[in-house]
Order: sequence, then structure tokens, then C-alpha cells
Amino acid sequence: MNKTTSTLLCLGLAFISFSCEKEVDEIGLASGSTLQSTAVKNQSASELVPLKPMDGLVPIHENLRSTLMSNLVEPSECGPTALYEVQNSYFAPLANDLIGLFGPQAQSIYSTYLALGQYAAIFDESAQYFGANGEYTDLVNKRKRELEKFWDMPNQIPVHGQHTATLNNRERLADVYELIGVGITSREQAYAVADQILYFNTFSDQLPESPFFAADGFATTYNNLIVIGDGLVQMISETGVEQDIVWTGILAHEWAHQIQFKNNTAWYPAGTFASQPEATRYKELEADFLAAYYMTHKRGATYNSKRVAQFYELFFEIGDCGFESAGHHGTPIQRMAAAELGFRLAADAQKQGHILTAEQAHAYFVANFNGLLVQN
Repeated sequence: MNKTTSTLLCLGLAFISFSCEKEVDEIGLASGSTLQSTAVKNQSASELVPLKPMDGLVPIHENLRSTLMSNLVEPSECGPTALYEVQNSYFAPLANDLIGLFGPQAQSIYSTYLALGQYAAIFDESAQYFGANGEYTDLVNKRKRELEKFWDMPNQIPVHGQHTATLNNRERLADVYELIGVGITSREQAYAVADQILYFNTFSDQLPESPFFAADGFATTYNNLIVIGDGLVQMISETGVEQDIVWTGILAHEWAHQIQFKNNTAWYPAGTFASQPEATRYKELEADFLAAYYMTHKRGATYNSKRVAQFYELFFEIGDCGFESAGHHGTPIQRMAAAELGFRLAADAQKQGHILTAEQAHAYFVANFNGLLVQN
């Protein structure tokens, strides 16, 4: 495998435990694929119709997929957890197939599939389901109703599921291309591009089945939407965390970001933060705190602190030590401390069953924030 191919793959498929300083072959990936096809080779990935950029059209506050797969974590005490091993187990076959099928165009294909998955989830107006087979739909809908009542936000936050099956659905793919495909002016053109994606899918069991293509988890100001991907939940749960805790924790965390959006001007006026890394860390730690408060409150999800701690201990260890990065989320220990702060606040309310308003909870967090920063 040449250096160019390795570099392109690293740029397009990098995540925490994969270093761009290594050649792909050094981590055991084959330089060729048994799925190679002359037909695929002749169908250039560069001919794919581009999608309009997400930036500006759909402002996304946070994407947990980016946190999972970025290279923010520097060599430090924030070393690998069980989640990294899970990611690696899915990364190897995906990278192998993309390189073998598309060579230096692997990055383009990967990026296209990620964008399609995001857009399809965001603009989906059909009945929503959660879990590949809808097995967590009732749970997510229950948690959504609880969160609406808990934070006094009825009918304000839609929640969409993201599924790899969508990328094998001709009608859904055509919907996306018709809406935001560059140069697409008719349904017939949208079908033609959708058929190209379906054609690529036939040559690999990784396209689009890899959980990476449904690993988004974000809150956006577009329609006050939250998106949670099946793949994200799958990878986290394979570390041993119960799936109901994963679904609940991600939803509660992203819901907290929607609360922040709603109160952005009052809570974070201009000049509040000295830098972007500081602003991101502050908001992420507060989202951890607000999520844990809801999850352990007896009028919320009613989880005991041990069950929620299991989720945060594993999931938030993907937090980073890139202190100068605009995406800095806080160290794993700081994020755990923020969750524990929410646990304590909920415990104090157990006897009277009182729920603080979002403003009151925010004030409590502000008063205790400096104590979180002393954590390593």
C-alpha cells in the first residue's frame, strides 16, 4: 500500500485509537480486498454527485461520532478504554474493504456515506424508530415524554433515529439527493445517483452495514432536533454498558444541549469565555451534569447512581486531553465529576421530589463549576 492511500484513509477514517503516523498495513489491514471488482474500479467515486455542505444549513452543536472518531486525545493518562477496542474491531474490516474497492478514493466514499446518513436522519419526516429493528422505540419515546415533563418543554424537541438501513433504501436516498444534491433538478436525477450508491453497496458487507455509518449523536438548532444513531449505541453497549442506559444517557445529554440553545443568550453572554476550548468544555460538562440530574432523579429516569455511573465512566472516557482544541470536552475525570455533581443534586431532592427549573440547575452548576476543574 502506498503512502498516499494510507494518508487519505487516515484523514477520512481516523478516530481516537488510530494514529496517522502509522501505515495502515502496520495495524494488520490487508493491502487488497477479495471484494475488488473491475466494475467498481471503473465506476469512479469522484463522479458521485456532491451534497451541499452541512455548515450553515444545519448548525450542529455537537456530534458524538466526531468525538469518538477524531484524533483529539493526545498521549496521556486518558489512555484507551474498552470502547477503543470495540471501535477497532469494526474499523479493520471497513478500512480493508474501502481501500480494496476504491483505493485513494476511499476517503471520498466514506465522507459521502457519512453525509448521507446525517442528512437522511435530519430530514426524515416518517414515523421514527430506535434500534435497528425498532426494539428501543418504546424506551426512547418514554424517555422523551419524561424529559419534556421534567424540563417543562412539551412538544419542543423532536428526536430522530439514524440507521444504516437507510443507506440501502432507494426512496430515502433519492429524497436526500433531491433535497440537497448539487445540480439535482428532478426526481429522475436523484434516482440515478441513489442507484449508484446502491450499486456500491452490492460489493461489500461494510457498505452500508458498518455501525460507523449510523454513529451520529447530536443536537442541532435546526428544528431543535436530536439525532441518535444505532451504531453509536451499539458500539458503546458492546463495552458492557446496558443498552437502556446508553440510549437514556445520550438522549439526556443531547437534551441538555437543547436547553442550552434555548437559554444561550442569558447563560452565556458575549465575553463569558476566554477561548473556544473553554466554552466547549464548560457546555459539555454542564450537559453531563444536567443529564445525570435527570437520570437519577426520582421524577426523572429513576436510575440509581451506580447504574448511571457505569454509563458515564465508560462513555465519557472518550473525552479528550486536547486542551487547546476547539472541541475540548473536558478530561474523563472532569466529566465523571460533573455527572457526580448531578447525582448529588438529584439525591438532595429525593425526599421532597422537587425538580429544579433549568435556570436553578444552571445556577447550581455555575456555583460548583470551579470545583470540577481541580479534577485531573
